Amino acid sequence: MGDITWVEEGNGGSAISSRKRKARPKRFEFVGWGSKRLIEFLKSLGKDTSEMISRYDVSDTIARYIAKEGLLDPSNKKKVVCDKRLVLLFGSRTIFRMKVYDLLEKHYKENQDDSDFDFLYEDEPQIISHSEKIAKRTSKVVKKPRGTFAAIVSDNIKLLYLRKSLVQELVKSPDTFESKMLGSFVRIKSDPNDYLQKYPYQLVQVTGVKKEPGTDDFLLQVTNYVKDVSISVLSDDNFSQEECEDLHQRIKNGLLKKPTIVEMEEKARSLHEDQTKHWLGREIVLLKRLIDRANEKGWRRELSEYLEKRELLQNPEEQSRLLREVPEVIGEEIVPNPEVSSPESRKSDNEQRLSESPLSCIQETPEVRNLFGGEDQQCNNGYLISNPSTNLGITSYATINERLPTWIASAGAS
Repeated sequence: MGDITWVEEGNGGSAISSRKRKARPKRFEFVGWGSKRLIEFLKSLGKDTSEMISRYDVSDTIARYIAKEGLLDPSNKKKVVCDKRLVLLFGSRTIFRMKVYDLLEKHYKENQDDSDFDFLYEDEPQIISHSEKIAKRTSKVVKKPRGTFAAIVSDNIKLLYLRKSLVQELVKSPDTFESKMLGSFVRIKSDPNDYLQKYPYQLVQVTGVKKEPGTDDFLLQVTNYVKDVSISVLSDDNFSQEECEDLHQRIKNGLLKKPTIVEMEEKARSLHEDQTKHWLGREIVLLKRLIDRANEKGWRRELSEYLEKRELLQNPEEQSRLLREVPEVIGEEIVPNPEVSSPESRKSDNEQRLSESPLSCIQETPEVRNLFGGEDQQCNNGYLISNPSTNLGITSYATINERLPTWIASAGAS
């Protein structure tokens, strides 16, 4: 491709500056089961590409190629300094060794229904105009205005949900325990005597914390539960979608205060570090079990995935990135009130009701005028609407808003 010429406009006119920048492709070109770049790379290594090669085998081939060519970064063995072949394949000068398997996903035709692959080119700078930057800032402000309510959905509740094992960790810091527990959600067994509860567990919000008399243990005061709750009875599992919907219904019924976006974001930020560290510990323990099982069963592909994921989660840079992430709260969708309508819509509704009424069948003719007196009649769109000045066997009909009586001829009238 040729160079791209960028035109920059300023107050003093226009200045044309030539900038060389690689145009990033939006779609891979595929040859059979894989991208053209991947097929050419494998053919250059003498691989037969007539049949599909699994992603695990391709990543293993690339790992051996990196080791053979000595492409690991001497200062950081987790990084790969790409040569010409790998740059053509991945579109980047450096990549993480543990990310090779994931980067290959978009080179398979069967995976093209997923999201875009622009992350492969993050090292290339993007040119963003000043107006676009302002528009992005404005959109962020408009997206979540202060004072709007947060949606009661699983993604939001997870930001404030505390498992029993995490609560047991928080209780080791008594000075901050109460502030972190207030406003959070926990999962407890439903009262067996409460016939209104449909599920064995329910999500409740912590409204108070107090010391158990005679001990150093804490008791929790929660919504929808009369007795104080001990930490030992909390659940350590994930909550279900049905339990989240049950919580939503209780909030709609007014049993709990509806949280705003600002309130939920502030609480989520205060819990984010503790939740992330607790999740990392649980995930690494789970991966260890999965690795042991994959070794016993001889699952090579799954074993590679588990090892790479554990290595990623144990990486201090990745842990720092997760801790720096800002929790995002989903706002409640605003549903227009059908009862509130504009004057124009009310006027059109009245006209439609009038046209559908029995009055619409009486045409404005001289005979009808004589029948109704001939002086006080009002006509609307060619149809008769008479004032109540006559009483020749007629029945009253009133419009809704104007409340003006109209008249309809009875069946015996001529």
